[in-house]
This record gives sequence, C-alpha cells and structure tokens, in this order.
Amino acid sequence: MTVLLVTFEALRLLLRGMLVVLVLHFLRSAWTSARQPRGAKPLKPAAWPRVTIQLPVRNEYYVVERVIRAAAALDYPRDKLQIQVLDDSTDATRDRAKALTEALRAEGIDIEYVARERPVGFKAGALNNGLRTATGEFLAMFDADCVPAPDFLQRVIPYFSESDVGCVQVRWSFSNRNRSLLTRVQAIVLDGLFVVDQFARARAGMPLQFNGTNGVWRRSAIEAAGGWGEEILAEDADLSFRAYLVGQRVVHVRDYAVPTEIPEDMAAFRAQQRRWALGSAQMLRSLSLRILRARIPLRAKFMMFMHMGRHAIDPLILLACLTSPFTTLYDMPYLIDYGTWSNAGVMVLVGASCAVFYGAALKRSGARLREVLLTPLVIALAIGLSLVYTLAFVSGIFSRGGSFVRTPKAGDEAVRSEGPRYLAPRDAVAVLEVLLAGAHVYFAWRAASVGIWAYAGFFAAVAASFGWVGLGTLSSVGVGRTTK
Repeated sequence: MTVLLVTFEALRLLLRGMLVVLVLHFLRSAWTSARQPRGAKPLKPAAWPRVTIQLPVRNEYYVVERVIRAAAALDYPRDKLQIQVLDDSTDATRDRAKALTEALRAEGIDIEYVARERPVGFKAGALNNGLRTATGEFLAMFDADCVPAPDFLQRVIPYFSESDVGCVQVRWSFSNRNRSLLTRVQAIVLDGLFVVDQFARARAGMPLQFNGTNGVWRRSAIEAAGGWGEEILAEDADLSFRAYLVGQRVVHVRDYAVPTEIPEDMAAFRAQQRRWALGSAQMLRSLSLRILRARIPLRAKFMMFMHMGRHAIDPLILLACLTSPFTTLYDMPYLIDYGTWSNAGVMVLVGASCAVFYGAALKRSGARLREVLLTPLVIALAIGLSLVYTLAFVSGIFSRGGSFVRTPKAGDEAVRSEGPRYLAPRDAVAVLEVLLAGAHVYFAWRAASVGIWAYAGFFAAVAASFGWVGLGTLSSVGVGRTTK
C-alpha cells in the first residue's frame, strides 16, 4: 500500500510540475513573439531552381481538383516546374484527379499522375515513391485541402539561400475557421502553434518541425536524413528532427500563410489528434537514443524531447480526472493535501497563461482578438481528449506503424452532394468518454450537495469536456452524402 501511495503522490506532483513548465513555456513564447521584430525578406535567386510540387491525395473527392488547379496556377517559370499528383485513392477521386491531370498536360503543363498498385507506407510511402520520378532540386508539398496562392514559390524559394536550410514551413490560415465552434477552437490552437510557438523556437535557433503541408524541402536534405519514415505516423516531424541531426534546419515563415481546412466534426478531429499523438510517441521510441548521442546543444535536445513527449502529460490529466472524485468524496488515501486554494491556483495559472499565449497568437494572425474568450474551451478539449491521447501515446511507445486515418475534407458546399460520404471512425472509446461524462455529472452533484462548490465546478467542467468529445464523436455525420 505504501508503494502505491508513494507512486500516486509522485504522479500527482509530476502533473503539477509539468503544468508549471507548460505555463512558463506559454509565457516565454508569447513574450518572444511580442518582442521580436520581423526579419528582412530574403533576396530572389539569380536563377530560379527546378521545383517539384507533390500533391499526396487519398479519397479526396471534394477537394482534389481545387488543389491541382492551385498548383498549376503557381507563378513560376514553366520550364522549372513539375507537378506530381500522388494518388492512393480507392474511390471516384481517381477519375477526377486523372482527368484533370490529363487536361492540364494537354495545355503544356508538366504534370504527372502517379497511382500506386500497392499503396504501402501511407503518405510517407507516396512521397518516397514520388521521389523516384521527381526532377526538382526542391520539393513543395500540399495536402489536398490546401490552396496555395500563385506567388507561393516566389515567396518561399529565396529562403534557401543558406545551404543549411533544409525546409521552409509557412503558416496555415483556415478557410473554414468560422464554420462551427469546434473549428474556431481548433484555429486558435493552431494559431498558437504557428504564430507563437514555432516562431519562438525558430528565433531561439531551436529545432522545429515541418507540419506536413504548405512547405518546401531541399531534396538533398530529405536524402541526407534517410527519406520519409514509413513506420512513423508523424512522418513530417520525424523527417524534420532527423534532418536537424544531420545539420539541416527548418525555417519558419510567420508572415505568409496558405489557406487550409480543419476538421469540421468531432470524429474527424479526434481521429486526427489520435494519429498525431501516436506518431509523436513513435518518434520518442525511435529517435530518443539517437538524439541523446547527438552532438547538439542540450537546449535543442530538451526541446526535441519536449515536442516528442508532449502527450506524456495526458495520462496524468486522465489520472487526476479519474481519482479526484474519490479523494474528495470517498476518502481515497493520499499523502499530501494540496488544499483547494492551491489546486485552484494551478488552474488559474494554466488558464491565464493560455489566454496570454493564444491572445498573442490571435493578435499576430489578424484574427478577432475577442476569440481569446474561447481559450477555456482549449483546456476543455485537452481534458476531453485525454483518454484518446493516453491510449495513443501508450500504443505509440510500444508499437510501430498503425492505421493512418485520413481526415475527411469538405471543400465547397456546392459539391458536397455530388459524391461519396466520408465518415471518420467512431470506436468504443467514445462510449467510454460518454460514461465518464455521466459519472462526473454525478460527482458534481454529490460535491454540490455537501457544499464543496469548487470541486463541484471542476467535476462539472470535466463532465462537459468528456461529453463534448464523446457525444460529438458519436453524433458526427461526416462529409458529403452518397450519390443516389
């Protein structure tokens, strides 16, 4: 019993310590973002290099034509531009993509349609396969939901003037930002990543990741790092860190953005978050020893481990949610009584740092500053997804590969009724989330009935968080509808 109590207390202390680190990281990043001036724009090269545009798609019926047309409209010397449509689709997306590719080729555009007979390795496998016929010195990647402006390459390629620049990542903006409450909260979270967090890391010279789309890679950097990892679901971050270990860095461009879609229903968002958490844990397992042995600054190692292990906090959040009702209401033993005011103080610090961090992001991105009022929902999502994150993190530590669940993209409202319906998976974990929500409603009622109002409010917030994720997942309707 003593061992269990000591272990339990150590985990409670660890959670508080990690929350303090998170608070300090948020505040420091926001301060850096506010203080640092914009850097000078790089000069255009004397001669534009050859570039290959890679468009990895799989069952993207509603958006595939849009991204192909956007790639074909890029303002870049035609004799220096190649476009690859890397199509692993199993539905009518193939017909659309192939027909448009052939039409553009007939107009004189250097574009090829590549469909694999055995699409192994998911997106990483498609990109590696495309490298075999790619002719570019640089490779630009766009997911199917992205719409790059014509000047994208002219804005990005000049950043490669320094030989150690292996990749340039630009900021994402969100074409469906205001579609729902969920998309608004997601946009706030991603603004925090691109506008504040990535910017602060870049200014400090720390390693940062390519985010899978809306960026350009130097081909030699990909090859020096060993190519795309087909057994890691976070193939973008994995390649970024391996490239850093061989002397290549990622440049972050905050003042230029490419419109992108974000998931519009909870099932799709939840599946995306599970994949990202699983991939991060797989990186932690596969790259840890290599990073520890590398001759790089200790700060860089810490930042890489912080990135790969960021979901290690989720099992602790889940543990707190599961045990707090019993320590509060049912005399479950523990060693240290932190007191209501201490626990409330930690929550206030986390909430305030979130408001500062995401407020800085909203201001810099040009979004409505009043959206900072939604930052409590960022915390609610983190709590509601803690079970999914925990299962994914543990699975990633102990397993390779996994299922790459694509995120359905909606595209134009006008074409959603023409084709197939895309549904993100809904599993038994969502039912468990609903049950946890119901249990915490009961705990909130019990706490209120005995006058423990602070914990009643906390249990109610936990109930709302799990309920939002679980019920939102079970009620998701997907994208499009089956053609009659």
